[in-house]
Amino acid sequence: MLNKLVKFLGEDDYFIKKDKDINIIEVREKTNGIVNQDIAFILVEDGLKYDILRKSRGIETKIITLSNKATALFFLGAKVKVSRLSTLYPKPKISHISSKDNAREILSDFLDDGLYEIEKRKKDAICLFEENNIYVVGYCDMDMVFHIISEDNPDLTMGTKVLVNFTWKYMHFKKMIEEYGIELNYTTQDYKEILYDLLNLKN
Repeated sequence: MLNKLVKFLGEDDYFIKKDKDINIIEVREKTNGIVNQDIAFILVEDGLKYDILRKSRGIETKIITLSNKATALFFLGAKVKVSRLSTLYPKPKISHISSKDNAREILSDFLDDGLYEIEKRKKDAICLFEENNIYVVGYCDMDMVFHIISEDNPDLTMGTKVLVNFTWKYMHFKKMIEEYGIELNYTTQDYKEILYDLLNLKN
């Protein structure tokens, strides 16, 4: 399993250490062969659960707890890559959005149109709609349940920027699943926990 993580991340870009005695895997970014000593992502196996933590200058913060080891190893790698998303996959910048049609036209150039929707809800997509003069952004899951990401965007431009931020992240996360070569069961609690963390879902 560890070999799959190493291949996914790349030995040239990351330092990956496993402590067999205490069941810990630690990942640190490398730049020009120099290992980042300030920030690490850690997977801790604790009985039948797997905790992923972020360590910054000696202070550890728990990100998520998962129950499946293969899923936890994948998400450890995905979290590492997502933390560098702006560097690995810089997204286009958006200035002013004049209308919803204008938003659709601009976003269609660089977003997967199956992963977002404007004005209505769509299964497994980031959605944007207006409610009481405020623009709400959220994720509509596979059961068509809407989960709020942001509900305080005062105008269409701001709402569209939030939509882009999270659709961009979700789009690349989907690509990571394919790249890693793992099948995730969308009905499991693990996958739901991953989406809550990845998309900052509020409910």
